[in-house]
Amino acid sequence: MRALAFLGIALLIFAPFNFVAIRQLLRIHPNRRRWILTTAGIGNLMWPFFLVLRDLTPYSRVARAVLGPPWFAWTSFTIVYTALMLLVVMAWIPFRRPTFADFARWPSRVFLTLTLGASGIGLYQALVPLRIEHVPVVLENLPVEAEGMRIAVMTDLHVGLFTRPSRLEKIFNVARALNPDVAMILGDMIDDDPYYLPKLLDGTTALGPDIPLLAVLGNHEIYGDPRRVIEGLRGSRIRLLVNEQLSLRSIVFAGLGEYAVNRAPEHRTLGPDIAKATAGAAFPIVLSHQPKAFYEARAKGIPLTLAGHTHGGQCGIRPLGWSLAGVFLEYHMGLYRQGTSQLYINTGTGFWFVPFRLGMTPEITLIELRRAS
Repeated sequence: MRALAFLGIALLIFAPFNFVAIRQLLRIHPNRRRWILTTAGIGNLMWPFFLVLRDLTPYSRVARAVLGPPWFAWTSFTIVYTALMLLVVMAWIPFRRPTFADFARWPSRVFLTLTLGASGIGLYQALVPLRIEHVPVVLENLPVEAEGMRIAVMTDLHVGLFTRPSRLEKIFNVARALNPDVAMILGDMIDDDPYYLPKLLDGTTALGPDIPLLAVLGNHEIYGDPRRVIEGLRGSRIRLLVNEQLSLRSIVFAGLGEYAVNRAPEHRTLGPDIAKATAGAAFPIVLSHQPKAFYEARAKGIPLTLAGHTHGGQCGIRPLGWSLAGVFLEYHMGLYRQGTSQLYINTGTGFWFVPFRLGMTPEITLIELRRAS
């Protein structure tokens, strides 16, 4: 019943955007009727499969991976195109000449051309380049033993059906080449389904056995089957920290549980417990999937928190420090400082659902710890 209710609400929300976008596209571009209806049909194919997408079965894996991206892309398009048409209508009303279809034709053509171009660039940037962010972090009272420590941070790999093993190998090869003292994956290692853990673990072999590899749970591990994830990583190359800690060169890396348990109460014991994770630590660094951990870490005077989750909205302008995620979140990318506490947010090393990252190329961060002089 809960799933049916969710489907009904989703249809009520998105059906009007579909209706407006398709109707206006057909009116404005009547010669492209076949292309419009075909694209709309492909973009809406996922609706009949909505109720099985959270099932961890071969059937749901294929449906999610094949039908999900076109659905998400089309739905996003219809929302933005409907907003554009509303603006065009407002501009047309004072004149009412020529017809609305003729008046809107060029704005629509420009928008569609820009959308196609951005889609191609975003596809390339999601699948090919890999950005290295070198981030020196100066910390008060950093232990002498930790001076110059190098931390390779990866997040949000979202390993799934179409994740290329060669891409994973490249990511971990690049991380190894940075010569870090420790590496970590800050959640959303897989795309919900623990079935993809072996593919992830195969990729980590490129990192080599001499570099510790830590991880925390992300919301997509919680949405799937986190107990299977925990069991699957037990004794593996990845050291998973769930409100646990690991000490290295007088630094205590405190890995938190995941905030998404609020939406999955059956897994509430896997939620974040910062007091437990940092217990007895003289100099902790908090590892969290979600940046919201920074609020509590800052209140406790913890010097550094590392997080991911935001993906930078998979769309942004790095030089300006702007990302789509920043429209909704206070902390969304890069380094922040509040008092004596700092937060760094990696904008994601993979992508979620749609292979699209416009201006937000996949990132590996190399944090270098330095003592304040």
